[in-house]
Amino acid sequence: MAKRTILIIAILIAVAGGGYAWMEFNRTTAKADDLPVKETISAQDLLAAFTADEAAATTRFVGTTEQVVQVSGTIRSIEPAVDITNIVLGTESELAGVVCEFDPADVPADWRSGASVTIKGICTGMLMDVVLVRCTAVE
Repeated sequence: MAKRTILIIAILIAVAGGGYAWMEFNRTTAKADDLPVKETISAQDLLAAFTADEAAATTRFVGTTEQVVQVSGTIRSIEPAVDITNIVLGTESELAGVVCEFDPADVPADWRSGASVTIKGICTGMLMDVVLVRCTAVE
């Protein structure tokens, strides 16, 4: 009887572990739409904050957990790639902007260069540009 009990317990553990592994394997990351907006700012002001004091801006906009920033600006360019589409919001600087990474299916069809838009995304900091990932359009 002890062997039978151990076998049943082992099977139950294996099934539970397999179910958990399946759920984790199929889990997707949350888009910006699924999280609350921490801060609303213009593209120009966001870039200016990172340019003035990158450490303070990283603390404010990136933080220690994912935080959503809602950014308004004018589209400088739309750059389609294989798995993502980058929407670059223009600023006063010709060399830097705010790059917003979208799933190609999430980019509104009527967006063109020069259009004023509002975007929600998760800020990851500044490289040459300020980068927002997993973005969604705000209607």
